[in-house]
Amino acid sequence: MVDLDEMVRILDGLDDLPTLPTIYVEISKQIRDPKVSVSEVARVIEMDQAITSKILRLVNSSFFGFSRQVTSIRQAVVLLGFSTVQNTVLSVSVFESFATNNVKGFNLKEFWKHSIGCGLLCTTLDKKMNVGYQDETFVAGLLHDIGKIILDHHFEKEFEEALTYAKTNGVSPYEGERVVIGSSHDEIGEYLAEKWKLPYALVEAVALHHHPGNIRGNPKLVSLVHLSDCLAHRLGCGYSDNYVLPEFDPHALEELDLNEEMIPDLIEEMKQVFDDNLELFKLID
Repeated sequence: MVDLDEMVRILDGLDDLPTLPTIYVEISKQIRDPKVSVSEVARVIEMDQAITSKILRLVNSSFFGFSRQVTSIRQAVVLLGFSTVQNTVLSVSVFESFATNNVKGFNLKEFWKHSIGCGLLCTTLDKKMNVGYQDETFVAGLLHDIGKIILDHHFEKEFEEALTYAKTNGVSPYEGERVVIGSSHDEIGEYLAEKWKLPYALVEAVALHHHPGNIRGNPKLVSLVHLSDCLAHRLGCGYSDNYVLPEFDPHALEELDLNEEMIPDLIEEMKQVFDDNLELFKLID
C-alpha cells in the first residue's frame, strides 16, 4: 500500500511527470497581456495542426451552436473570447498529451468518453440552472478524473490491483483505490492540478468531486461536477470499469437546489443532450 504522502514523494521525484501542454502555457501567458491581439493568440494555436483541427471541430459542433461555419482559428478566438479559447485549448490538448495507457483493465477511450460526457453535462447543467460558471464548466468536467492518468502511468501495479479488487468485490474503482492503494485518483488529481498551477476553482473540482460536502471556495462548481459524474455513469457514458454507481451527495443536490425526486427527469433530459451532441465524442478518435 502506498499512502498519499509516500505517493507525493514518489511523484515529486519523477522527471517524466505529465506537464501542461506547451500550447496551453503559451496561450495563458499571452492572454495575461492586456495588449495581446486576436491574431497573436490565433497564430500560436495554428502552430499545432492537430489541436487546430480539434478546436475547429469543437467550435463547429452543436455544443457551441454557432449559426454559421467557423473556418479559421482567428474567427474562433473572436467568437469565443480569450478565456473560453484558453479552456478549449486545454481541453483538446490533453487528448494529445495522454493518448496511451499502460494498465490492461483501464480503457483509455472509455475514460475520455466519460470525461467528455461530464464536461458536456457540467456545461449544460450550469446553463440550465443559471449557476454562472460558464467558461470553467467543460474543462472542470473533463479533468475531474485526471488523477487516474497518473495512476495508470506511474503506479501500474497498484492501479491494476485496485481495479481487480473493485471488480472482484463489487465496489467502485474509487473504493478499490482507497483499499488497495491507500489514496485515490481525486487526491492524485489535486496534486497534478496544483502542480500545473490551474485556477483554484478547477483544482477544487478535481479534488472534491467525490466529496462535494467538503466545502472550500467553489461549492457550486464542485457540485456541478459531482452531479455530472453521477449522471454520466447512469447514462452509461464511458467507463466499463465502474461496477457500482456513485451515489448523489445530498450536499451537492442541496447546493444546486435539487432533490432525489428530480433525478429521473434530469436523466431523461440529459440523455437527449448526449444524443444532440454525439459529434463531441469524436474528439477522441
